[in-house]
Amino acid sequence: MIGVDVGSKVTKWFDGRFFGTGLPEGRGIVAGISARTVFIKRSFYPLCRGHQLKKVILNDVSSDIGVLPEEIAVSFCPVKREKEGCELLVFVEKRETLQPLEESFKDLTAITVDIIGVATAARLVYGEDELTVIDAGASKTAVVEIVGGKLKSVEIVRAGFEALKSDLSFLEDRIFPLVKSKRAILVGGGALDDDFVRLLKERLTVEIPNIEPFGGETPLYFGAFGLFHFRKSSCRASFKELSLFSSEFFTKNKGKLIASAFMVLSGLLFLSAAEYLSYLQAKRNYLELKKEYKKAVERILGERVVAPEEQLSQALSRLERLRELLLLDKPSVLLYVSGVSKAVVNDVKILKVEGSSAADSFKLTGLAKSSGALKNFTDRLKSSFSKVNTDVTKETDKGIKFTITVSGVKGGA
Repeated sequence: MIGVDVGSKVTKWFDGRFFGTGLPEGRGIVAGISARTVFIKRSFYPLCRGHQLKKVILNDVSSDIGVLPEEIAVSFCPVKREKEGCELLVFVEKRETLQPLEESFKDLTAITVDIIGVATAARLVYGEDELTVIDAGASKTAVVEIVGGKLKSVEIVRAGFEALKSDLSFLEDRIFPLVKSKRAILVGGGALDDDFVRLLKERLTVEIPNIEPFGGETPLYFGAFGLFHFRKSSCRASFKELSLFSSEFFTKNKGKLIASAFMVLSGLLFLSAAEYLSYLQAKRNYLELKKEYKKAVERILGERVVAPEEQLSQALSRLERLRELLLLDKPSVLLYVSGVSKAVVNDVKILKVEGSSAADSFKLTGLAKSSGALKNFTDRLKSSFSKVNTDVTKETDKGIKFTITVSGVKGGA
């Protein structure tokens, strides 16, 4: 196996003995694409594994970001298990981004995200300690939280260490608050930049790994080292599944496969004519049942059905979104929108609205030109909502930035 860290500037690889840059040649390549272009979300699902779960996630993400399911690829891994299901870390990338990678390597075993390699390497080097890994690359900075040797959360800041050096307020506001653990590990090109390391050490206790055979270049090859050990990862999220038909699998298990094939062929010799006819009848019954099932689904959906399971899943997803919009047992989301719209005054601008009618809570983020305008807006909100809480206010050059949570919409909003 070869771990390949496909960075935005330089591609690094490690095969267990040797390491270098560029595109390696060999079998069993595990490639980690840059997390800079990957959409990452953490969501709860009633399933923890399986092909059906992947379909559900694909449809869910597709509706979230407004992209057709066939245009994206998803990978995921559980970060928390409960009786009702699993909380998953989901990674989403465009298929057009993955295609050049598949064409570059002849024997590609898996495609994952570079931060999976970083998290795996941290587990192998530091054990099950609770720590934060800061992967400061040329075009992105990833902050990875690891608890008990397992990946728990990932935050991506789309700015490299050079950009962070030139804007200290960005470093102060976006990077430092993400570091939750007392122990921070710095990897990537930023770990080899003395000025960047000094800036981090002014606020954090930072360690820079140094392991063999990389020595002083360990921060650059840390991800490739973890990707080489991908099978040991606690999060084996892969856009391209580990296939039984990869050449690496056949090379390692050639003897077993030949023996299994011989046993299957030997068993077929004893298959009687009666058993064969019974098999043909069962196959005909199955095909007939499948045909009837397809017709029944077409009658329900009122459209031509090609893939029943997938089209049913999409239809259920559409109904679920419609149910949430029209909730008969709870106020419609339209009532919340109406209540917020009525409260807006000239000197207040709403930048973002988050929440759902199912949760009966919405968070408003915006900008007010003055404290008087903000008070007027808040008072008007109270006429439409039973609870109005001002969570955050901050003076800026453009005015007062605020975050307000509203809940309990009144029927007359």
